[in-house]
Amino acid sequence: MSFLGVFLPDEATTKEMALEHCRRVNAGKLEELLKLYAPAVRFEDPVGSGERIGHGALRSHVKNAIACRVNEVPLEPVGSPSGRYAAIEVTSTMNYLPNGPFVARTGVFAPPTDPETARMRISCVMVIRVGNDGLIDDMRSYWGPSDVVLLEGPEQ
Repeated sequence: MSFLGVFLPDEATTKEMALEHCRRVNAGKLEELLKLYAPAVRFEDPVGSGERIGHGALRSHVKNAIACRVNEVPLEPVGSPSGRYAAIEVTSTMNYLPNGPFVARTGVFAPPTDPETARMRISCVMVIRVGNDGLIDDMRSYWGPSDVVLLEGPEQ
């Protein structure tokens, strides 16, 4: 919806954008994912790790996730009365390499027996905000050490 050149998102559109984020990441469609985001997007993943700004920083972050063969499984998004915000619980499973050694160094878990086959699972809540241009201008992903699990062996 638009009023005097200002995009006014509705709740359903914002929720769909959160789901579309997951779909495009899973499909490895980095450039298509960036089309959901404002060029000066602010994001933090995880919250507390430091805010990053812009398509270049987001491209690098998501490219790394795609390289880990990430698979994001979202639950039903939750909206806000203004229609600008959506929160969505996401479980991401990815290869241990190349990011796992950094996570292991933080003490979250011990390095796996076989880093080449191990995977990690992270449970998070992603919150997005849609700006006046109809693009996501802010994204925050909330997860901590207790939300990360190392997966080894045939059950992964």
